[in-house]
Formats: sequence, C-alpha cells, structure tokens
Amino acid sequence: MARYTEAYSSFVRRLDEVEILRRLAAKKERSDPVGLRNEINAISRSAVVLLSSHLEGYIKELGELALNSLLTNGIDRSRMPNGFFYHISKEEIRKIKESNDADTMGEKIFDFLQSEHVHLSKSGPFTMIIEVEKFNKGFSNPAFKKISAYIGRFGFDRYSSDLGRKLGRDYSACKTKVEYLVATRNKIAHGDPNATETPSDIKKMMELIRQFACATDDCFANWWKVNYCKLRT
Repeated sequence: MARYTEAYSSFVRRLDEVEILRRLAAKKERSDPVGLRNEINAISRSAVVLLSSHLEGYIKELGELALNSLLTNGIDRSRMPNGFFYHISKEEIRKIKESNDADTMGEKIFDFLQSEHVHLSKSGPFTMIIEVEKFNKGFSNPAFKKISAYIGRFGFDRYSSDLGRKLGRDYSACKTKVEYLVATRNKIAHGDPNATETPSDIKKMMELIRQFACATDDCFANWWKVNYCKLRT
C-alpha cells in the first residue's frame, strides 16, 4: 500500500512550480536586491498565490478521491452521515429555497426528485458517481477553518484533534502558516502592494504547508480506511 494518497503525491509534484518561482526570485535577489526589487516582489507574490491555489486543489482532490471510492467499493449509504447527503444535493436545495412562488418551487421540487433520487437513500450502495463540483461548492481559499469544515462534510469530526496528535509540537506553526498563506494571498488578490514574502520566507512557508498537507493526508486516509475503504493503493 502506498504511503500517501494520489492527491497528496500530485500536490507534491505541483509544489515544483512554486519552487521554480521561488528560486528565480532568490536568484534575482542575490544579483541585485535593490534594482530588481519590483521583479522579485512580483515573482514572490505569484509564488504565494500559486501555493495557496495548490493547497486548495489538494484538499478538493482528496475529497474527489474519497467520493469516487464510495462508488468503486460499493459502500453502503447507511454508513454515511446525514449531512453528507445534504452536500451532495445542496445546489438543488438552494434552487428550491430561492424560488419566489409556489409554481416555481413545485417545479424545482420535481427537478430535485428527478436528479437527486439516485443518491438520496439510506440503504444500499451508491450506484452513480457523485458530482464533485457540486459537492465542493462553497469551498475556496483554504483557511484552516474552511479545510476543517470541508473535511467535516464527510463526517470526520475529529480531524483537528487527530491532526494535532499527528503534528505534535508543529501543529500550531503549521495551522498558523496555513492561515497566514491564505490571508497573504487574499491581500495580493485585492491589490495590496505590501503583501509579499521574501524567497527565504516562501521556502519556510512551503515546508510547513507541505508538512500540514502530509499530516492531513495521513489522518484522513487512516480515518477513511477504518470507516469506509482504502484511499492509498
């Protein structure tokens, strides 16, 4: 059995893109830190945004891997928490809630029954693949609380405590760095010219983010295996 999920392995490969930017910024910093300051900042800012994007992508891919495993392994729906089914169908539920009149609401209810009945049963295996984009709706900008809430959609309500045990004394530093990464990314996205990191700071950030993702991968895969099936092959 592999040590990590394919989602984590893919994340590690994508970190190479961030490292390319970081090294380029570091090279320019060594060459002319004052004259090339604007270029260094632009490259470093790009590295921060890309790192945040890859962390978000990793969490979503881990979720996709879990969703697909339910169908592949014939997992009985009776084992899934009620909230899980809400996240499968929440887009259709939203359409019903936002209807302005009885006729429209009635139409949306029938649409809901038509499209969602294949999933909404408390017994028997899943017979249709769950649409990942619908399930992932609402998750973006991977702050720690958002990651915890997303993982909680699967019923893993002890994620934070398991992660704390896995990371030990590094838990606080990793959690704080995830929050800092997303906050910095948001400042960059909103045009804050002072939101940047040095190449050496980005290196430290990458190390902690990778450690966080690695621990998350292990905790979630272990929990999924105990409750449902293997994610690591």
